[in-house]
Amino acid sequence: MGEKDISSNDKENIDGKKRCDSMVIDSEVLSTCNSKCHALTGSTGPLIAKVPVILSDVEVEINVESEIELEKTDINVINIDKEVFVKECKLIPYTNKIFIEGYVEKNIQVSNNDCTNKASEGNKIEYTVVNSPFKCVTEIEFFRNPLYGESYKERLNGLDKNTLCKNNKEDSWIHYSKLYEPVYCECEYAKILEIDALDSKDNGMKCLDKKEGCKKILEKMVIFIRFKVIQNQQVFIPEFHGDVMAIESCNNNSIHKYTRNDDKDKSNVTVAFGENE
Repeated sequence: MGEKDISSNDKENIDGKKRCDSMVIDSEVLSTCNSKCHALTGSTGPLIAKVPVILSDVEVEINVESEIELEKTDINVINIDKEVFVKECKLIPYTNKIFIEGYVEKNIQVSNNDCTNKASEGNKIEYTVVNSPFKCVTEIEFFRNPLYGESYKERLNGLDKNTLCKNNKEDSWIHYSKLYEPVYCECEYAKILEIDALDSKDNGMKCLDKKEGCKKILEKMVIFIRFKVIQNQQVFIPEFHGDVMAIESCNNNSIHKYTRNDDKDKSNVTVAFGENE
């Protein structure tokens, strides 16, 4: 029987498994675009500017334990990718307490023996996305105190026509309301230290049915989230004596390099002040 006589819905490999017909539709090599870097310019002091001011820089530790139940039992867990999402980071006014809420999104890669493709004899890869929520309250230390607004209502009384007593027939009021800039958080990084327990015998995990096998994952996570507490404030910038110039050249060497050791290899933009510096 020729290949033309085989229906597209009945294609099978020699071992009897279904074929996954995956293919690259299009691929293109892109050329490099030219660009030109311009030197930065700006005004020197004295001036007053409203800029984001860092009130605090804090790293919070959150401990989470969760149990995940998979949809199928006859599968193998290949990899679990995790990413931290923060939904709320709220400072309570006139306190140093911040309420934090978020979740860890887990992309679980599993495999089964349903089908193979032409290029590989491996198993079919499937994905499952689950979320583990977390919330906590932490106390922080301020480098600079936040600025809050003010609101009040005050009653004023005038004298009567004899200028001897209070005029009870007429009232004057002051209604004052001053709003303040919101305090917000800016995430610096998130780090997860974890253990994913897949063996029910060694970790005491529960299984739905012994015949089906265990299909649950018990994970223990220690989450570290570093963030800055920021508020827009008016800042006075004094006048400098001499010229101000950026001494870092505009080239590809200014791109930050990736490092895992507390960002030690990252370079900072350096600004020099003075004529002879």
